[in-house]
Amino acid sequence: MAEQAQTDISPPAPASSVKDPVCGMTVDPAKTTQNAEHGGAAFHFCSAACLGKFKADPERYLKPQAAEAAPAGTIYTCPMHHQIRRNAPGPCPICGMALEPETITADSGPNLELADMSRRFWIGLVLATPVFILEMGGHIPALGLHKLVPPLISTWIQFGLASV
Repeated sequence: MAEQAQTDISPPAPASSVKDPVCGMTVDPAKTTQNAEHGGAAFHFCSAACLGKFKADPERYLKPQAAEAAPAGTIYTCPMHHQIRRNAPGPCPICGMALEPETITADSGPNLELADMSRRFWIGLVLATPVFILEMGGHIPALGLHKLVPPLISTWIQFGLASV
């Protein structure tokens, strides 16, 4: 098992294949039509999307990636495609999401996705509260909300807040 963690766990590649520098997929240079030359070297790609990304910024894909602080032998997998298993971080070749370690470490750092979703939640709550009060408050005659905000104005306010 330790031997498996040291190598890429994807299916073995044919001897004549090379790695796509953008997504890391194995590509047969004889079969692909997506090719580019940079610095006197030929590069082969799995798709036109990878070729376009490479042409836009080749240095990004040619310089070695900084090593992540993960234990030796860590296996990385895609959260959406669990069949993708690699021994190094990078993008998923199917969907492009970042590969994540299978084992969670205590010092994984701040979760950027959680921070982004929390920010979206609070913004949504701030925008939804007046919509809720305007719509539901109109059904309670004791509040007299229709006297403060006419129904036509209330509708436009709700429309504006819900559209953001």
